[in-house]
Amino acid sequence: TKEMIDYFVDALIERGITVKPFNLTKTDIGELAMALVDTATVVVGSPTVLVGPHPNVVYAVYLVNVLRPKVKFASIIGSYGWGGRMVEQITEMLTNVKIEILDPVMVKGLPKKEDFKELDRLADEILNKHRGIK
Repeated sequence: TKEMIDYFVDALIERGITVKPFNLTKTDIGELAMALVDTATVVVGSPTVLVGPHPNVVYAVYLVNVLRPKVKFASIIGSYGWGGRMVEQITEMLTNVKIEILDPVMVKGLPKKEDFKELDRLADEILNKHRGIK
């Protein structure tokens, strides 16, 4: 998942999109809350743990739902080994925010060339969505 996130962050930056990546195992939750105030899009990256997102991701998504920032778009980047319900679990947690969920990029095992093309597709979609709100 980290390889995909690093690639995706670079893809967004190449498109001129300001990016504030957070490593949720180390992030101060107050910093994350402050960053949510002015953000248009949240992209959650997580490996599948058992059948759902990493527990720190659950905590961060819960924070987004409780704070109800003016986020317009969200998506998910993740990996899994045997399947799971990570996308459904994350989207079900976002009941208090009115956001458009963009198609996630979920990869079984290690990412392949076509998976990186999907990350580029998502970066392009975010760029187009941001152009529409200015």
